Amino acid sequence: MKVFLATACFGVLSCGAALAQDGVSSWGNSGDWDIMVDPDVGHGCFMQKSFDDGTVVQVGAVPDRQGGFFAALNAAWTEITDGQEGVLTFDFGDAKFAGDALGVIRHGVPGGYAFFDNPKFVDEFGKRNAVKVTGKSGQSIEVDLKGSQKAIAAVRACQDEQPKQEP
Repeated sequence: MKVFLATACFGVLSCGAALAQDGVSSWGNSGDWDIMVDPDVGHGCFMQKSFDDGTVVQVGAVPDRQGGFFAALNAAWTEITDGQEGVLTFDFGDAKFAGDALGVIRHGVPGGYAFFDNPKFVDEFGKRNAVKVTGKSGQSIEVDLKGSQKAIAAVRACQDEQPKQEP
């Protein structure tokens, strides 16, 4: 997976009401995943889910960069600093992706952000039950992907309704 640092796309990060960003709006939901729209990245739609351990995961589109992103935030990840560079590895079992990530702090909550332009990543995300995400420090989280395939379809439907980007 080709993943890039995404300093221009930080506005996408919004974690529920506590981390809501101005301009980000709700489009709907799909099971446990909320579907949101961020006008600051070209009206990019994304899916967001909060987990019991406090982790918020987001996956979505960044139309003004012709790609997508994965972000995870958790108040307990105090070792992450804003702008910290690292690598994330996504282990789906028989499929693995890795790439550059950037540490972010949004409304006091630390996390990581990775931009990607490989559609196979989203395909794997949608067809799997879980993914193990490992950061630079070696710490891992297991993300339950229940309902992600339907949520990805909802993100795509949301994106189809958004204003088109000029090439």
